[in-house]
Amino acid sequence: MTFKTLRDVIFNNPHIEDERLAIIAGDRRVTHAAFRDRVASVGRALHDAGVRPGDRVAVLMENVPEFLECYYAITGSGGIFAPLNWRLHPTEHSVLLQDAQPKVIIAAAKYDATISSARRDVASLEQIIVTDGELPGCANFFEWSDVPADMPNPGGIDRSSVAALLYTSGTTSKPKGVVLSHGNYISDIEHVASVFLPRRESVNLQMSPMYHAAMSHSTMHLTYGGTTILERHFDPRKALQLIDTENVTFFFAVPTMLYQMMDLPDFESFDLSSIERIAYGAAPITGRRLQQALRQFGNRLYQSYGLTESTSHFSVLTAEDHERAAGSIGKGLLGVDLRVVDTQGSDTAPDEIGEIIARGDNVMVGYWQMPDETAETIVDGWLHTGDLGRRDEQGFIYVVDRKKDMVISGGINIYPREIEDVISHHPAVSEVAVLGISDPLWGEALVAAMVSKSDVQVTTAEMMTYCREHLGGYKVPKRIEIVDALPKNPSGKTLKRELRERFERAE
Repeated sequence: MTFKTLRDVIFNNPHIEDERLAIIAGDRRVTHAAFRDRVASVGRALHDAGVRPGDRVAVLMENVPEFLECYYAITGSGGIFAPLNWRLHPTEHSVLLQDAQPKVIIAAAKYDATISSARRDVASLEQIIVTDGELPGCANFFEWSDVPADMPNPGGIDRSSVAALLYTSGTTSKPKGVVLSHGNYISDIEHVASVFLPRRESVNLQMSPMYHAAMSHSTMHLTYGGTTILERHFDPRKALQLIDTENVTFFFAVPTMLYQMMDLPDFESFDLSSIERIAYGAAPITGRRLQQALRQFGNRLYQSYGLTESTSHFSVLTAEDHERAAGSIGKGLLGVDLRVVDTQGSDTAPDEIGEIIARGDNVMVGYWQMPDETAETIVDGWLHTGDLGRRDEQGFIYVVDRKKDMVISGGINIYPREIEDVISHHPAVSEVAVLGISDPLWGEALVAAMVSKSDVQVTTAEMMTYCREHLGGYKVPKRIEIVDALPKNPSGKTLKRELRERFERAE
């Protein structure tokens, strides 16, 4: 069944059986019927607060049931759902809120510093609701939404209507507001479900923050009548315990999360037989780590590829294809067209590097109040991802690097991901990031930051020797630093701009 709007997912959905569990969050177990009533009550409260189609409602909280209630209530009321990254500093929140200009903010009370600055700086703000505790001048979420479960239907909402405003993670630049429609979300769910095959009996473990594209795994399972388990924060042992005790069938993780689970000494003591599919993204898993993951989790790995601008997914490398195309992102999902093109927009030859571009009903409407950036990113209906890739003879696409991460040293194009792959094969390396910094002679010079495994000792001199033995001279980093951790955004992507600033300050 194709839904017309996100409202239909909750109120006109034949996949849902009322008595089945929709959400598990700690001791809370919420049926689909109870969840639907809560969405309707929150929607009524939003209407009573004056929220009308097109109004933005900002949401700032961790992975809790209220987050999903707000998502469906705001979009079902015709409002625009604007989730905020709870890991940002209040001053960063203030910038985003001034950009979004929400009428209402719904937030956990512990973000009181953000709430205070919003009162002062956000001219559009009319009401603030807190989900826990009390703050002066703020309504309590549960008292505020203790109203009849009869959310008004605003009418005039269709697939083209704006549903959400999500801010990009900004790994190479400042965050931009991505505008997503009801049709974007519905198409994305249909595309992703064609691979992950959710059903009423499915149980999803949501460990990644829901304010970005990873929320799609929870909404996909709810759409098809399944259950989602919400965890506020990732803990590797707790994750394995939940898989064991709650018969989890699906979860998404970034590679670092999988590594932390796999490296637990008592990993084998947990029963993981219920798992059907494990999606991972933000980076590929290859070499030693891929073999370890296949050995410990079984052949159930699916590599996901997508952007905030694609709602969530563009492509998935299935479990079956991991053996013949390890490191690939796949060939593109049902309903999505993927190409690799040169600077003139022509398709590249097999294994020739170009930019990955994509087209589909899940591609964003555009950037919020940024028409020039939108026109540069979406050209003739094709989204330019900024990722460099190649397509092999079989049609599998491989991401070579971010276009902005490519290093030009002495006039030669160097792709850091290729060097990262080589360094990551060293037995002492847990994680590595390679990037370019300004250099007066070469224009840019390669540097590497690596995290070593806790049980293996290695020196930078040994790592430099290893690089010289395994890489061409121009690909050997000028400097390697061993660090405690790589800076990352909540999506699990390494923040190379922070590393670049750190290395350039040290020069």
